[in-house]
Amino acid sequence: MPAEPEQEYKPHPQKTYTSTITMKAPASFKPIPIQEQDNAPKPAPPAVPPKPFKDTSIFQNVDTHAVEVSKEEHKSFRDLVWHLIYAREITNELEKARAIFLWLCSKDLTKLNFDNVQKGSPEEILINLQRGQTTYAVVYEILCSYAGLHCKTISGYAKGAEYKPGMKFTGEQGQHSWNAVLVNGAWRLVDCHWAARRLVGKKVTAENVRYELDEYYFMPDPHQLIFTHFPDDISWQLLERSITLADFENLVPVKSAFFKYGLQILGHREAVIRTKQEVTIRIGCPPFKAQALAFTFTLAYDSGKEEFQTVKLNRFGMQEMVDSVAFFTIRPPEKGSYRLIIYAKDLDQQTKEGVYGGVCEYELVCETSPARPLPFPPCVHTSWGPGDSASKYSLVPLQKGAIFSTVNGLAEVRFQVAKELRFTAKLKSNDKDEKALAGYIMHRVVGDVAVFTINAPSRGEFGLEIYANDPEVDGNSLYHAYQYLIICNETLGTIEALPTLPPGYLGPQPAFKKLGMSTVTHVDPYIQTDRGEIQVTFGTTQQLRVTSQLIYASGSSNDDRSDYILQQSKGDNVVLFLKLPKAGLYKLQIYALPFSDTSENLPGVYNYLISCSKTQGTSQIPYPKQYGQWKDGCYLHEPLEGQLQKTRTSKGSASTMQHFYFKVEVPKANSVAVVVGEDWTQLVLKPSGSWEGEINMDKHWGHESKVAICANYGNVKASYSTLLEYSI
Repeated sequence: MPAEPEQEYKPHPQKTYTSTITMKAPASFKPIPIQEQDNAPKPAPPAVPPKPFKDTSIFQNVDTHAVEVSKEEHKSFRDLVWHLIYAREITNELEKARAIFLWLCSKDLTKLNFDNVQKGSPEEILINLQRGQTTYAVVYEILCSYAGLHCKTISGYAKGAEYKPGMKFTGEQGQHSWNAVLVNGAWRLVDCHWAARRLVGKKVTAENVRYELDEYYFMPDPHQLIFTHFPDDISWQLLERSITLADFENLVPVKSAFFKYGLQILGHREAVIRTKQEVTIRIGCPPFKAQALAFTFTLAYDSGKEEFQTVKLNRFGMQEMVDSVAFFTIRPPEKGSYRLIIYAKDLDQQTKEGVYGGVCEYELVCETSPARPLPFPPCVHTSWGPGDSASKYSLVPLQKGAIFSTVNGLAEVRFQVAKELRFTAKLKSNDKDEKALAGYIMHRVVGDVAVFTINAPSRGEFGLEIYANDPEVDGNSLYHAYQYLIICNETLGTIEALPTLPPGYLGPQPAFKKLGMSTVTHVDPYIQTDRGEIQVTFGTTQQLRVTSQLIYASGSSNDDRSDYILQQSKGDNVVLFLKLPKAGLYKLQIYALPFSDTSENLPGVYNYLISCSKTQGTSQIPYPKQYGQWKDGCYLHEPLEGQLQKTRTSKGSASTMQHFYFKVEVPKANSVAVVVGEDWTQLVLKPSGSWEGEINMDKHWGHESKVAICANYGNVKASYSTLLEYSI
């Protein structure tokens, strides 16, 4: 059955509501109640869609008229009916029903006053509402009747402010009355009392009951109203298949906002849920609305107590949104009865920012106490996934849901980032403090993707809180953007904590882009390798002075291993050959300045963190020592070991094992020589552009300790600069 009519009903012409009218009824006006004119048809489900209109905004004109009428004082009931319905010649039955509904919901009853109140008169009935001696339903019926509408007062039970899930209806408890009004041949349900007031907060007190229009109760779908209203005469359910009182008592009580938001209960339609362990409740949202709805919940014992052994009960629940389904998972900490209330707010409605309204509630009965009550990690929110500020930063998660399991102790969360943002991330758990966990979470930005890596220190559950900052508008403030639950069910060995890194340490620093540099090989500043040798390449757009530093940072170490870096130049690229002499964590820090800038201090431009799991087969020998001019465009082909050894496994390009072959590119040199002690051997410039030659080292073993590669650049032929230095 469609939930809405195919076409919107056509309201009255504009002039109906703009022409000048008189408040006082003319002498000839004599309203007659409709039941004295003809008989109403029997109750039946509406043959047309369950609602006769799509949106209450089409009642704009009639609503304005009704509110204006409600502000006036009328001397008699006859004047009131005249002013509200007949003066404007309202003939459309839907508009009549609407005008009476809105007048009754808007009228300040304390200002209701008639000149002549006779026993049994309509005036007396209205004054009795002011005195609390009759109901909104009775008044609505009498007004409809004099406006020419068939209307019935329906008595029955309703799940009002005093109701708790699982409550049985007997006697007077929960008794209520509402109306059915006949509009265009179909019976429609109306509850003026519930439309005119609502409960704010959890307790029923005079301060908490607000008079505030809730338009939902004007002709709701009977399939929806049955969740909260049960008529004594079941034919007034207006359903194709009626339900019993027991069915009604078992139905989860839902508020008007539940249907206004188009929500659906996808499991657990019963008001009381019995469980022996955790339970998950699923609520469906319309796909087009899912992004605009935020949910939260409260969990309390039936007694109202909200803590278990000093831990807030809300910590034993979590809510996450996956696609267009909201999941609420509750882990009752002990045997007993609990009250769960679910709230929602429409983020598109700016009028009451921050105000959540109840949508449904449950009674949870836990039949056994768990061996180990397990609250969720102590994060700032009970809602997991997007936080309050998620939409502000236009972050697009590249994974679904808010719960992830680790693989080999690792989990990763990624976001598409639309602009340059700063981030920080915190890891939370029940048994470790935030500082102790700081070394197990790392974040960096790779291109336009923000990546958060979690290295779980042990089995268990961890909360990941992600905070963001837009440097253009946020100053130094960070705002809660996302929250995830990371579950590690694996038995892990000793997990090494990451070194403490300052915020924004990993990846490009401000000068990187300004200098026109780019990453060529490793765009992710976190490198994981099971080999002890890697090459990291950067692109450049201008001549730069570049240097780098390699620091072994495992445990609390801070050992400089920069002698395991060989800086090479190839065209516009800077290539760093790295050896990692032992397994562990390393920081690789790159510094640069334009070639023309002679400053002594080069600023940091890019930082890597390298995690090396094993180094089998890697030579433990450092690279040759590099001098300043080496870094000006040079490239070493061989020998790459910084120590020349008599016993070696390969002769490389040399003719014999006694010889060492040298091959090097030195773009601006006039000549290049290899110097051992007093012996100078000039290398030959080959057509390929490299300087090459070999040296017999036989006579030098045991006598010399250094071998240098030197180059002549200027006009003075005897002047050579040292580029590289080897030890023997």
